[in-house]
Amino acid sequence: MDNRKQAKLYYLYMMSDGDVSDGETELFDKICAELCLDADDKKSIMQECIEIVKNKNLTCIEVAEKNAEEAYIDRILDIGLNEYASEQSKANILWNLINLGYADSYFTFNEREIVDFLRKYWKIPDSLYHEMLDIAETCLALEKHRLWIEGLPDTKYRSEKLRQVKDDFKYVQETIFTTISEIDF
Repeated sequence: MDNRKQAKLYYLYMMSDGDVSDGETELFDKICAELCLDADDKKSIMQECIEIVKNKNLTCIEVAEKNAEEAYIDRILDIGLNEYASEQSKANILWNLINLGYADSYFTFNEREIVDFLRKYWKIPDSLYHEMLDIAETCLALEKHRLWIEGLPDTKYRSEKLRQVKDDFKYVQETIFTTISEIDF
């Protein structure tokens, strides 16, 4: 698995709704760190993605479809869809995409279209996909709740509630990682 191609998929995905939000950028930075990609790698990947979208006039879904259909393609368009051998790798990528989709609080039609295409292409079970969406929605609700709690007066109650939301968020995230580690499809 090529981590640069994976990051390219993520960045093209982030561009799919026309704007890369601060939340998406922050999550992308974390994902790149997990993929052991440095600042130069990220910059190069971002430039390649801009070239694909602006100069080649292609969307993320079009790039994914080309990767699925063609045995040989332009190097710059290669996002390595067929290189992710394990079910866990595919599920982790799908989870990262869903998280990126919700990073700006709204999972757009274009983002959903890409995730749905990859889910079908990689034969990800509907039950796992729906669990991912449910967990992403739960995380979004927890984040909104955290923001509301932060607006309360600085009291012991506020501190307890913030800790509880943080623990709930961690638990929900661990649930999907456990599910992904145990999948066999």
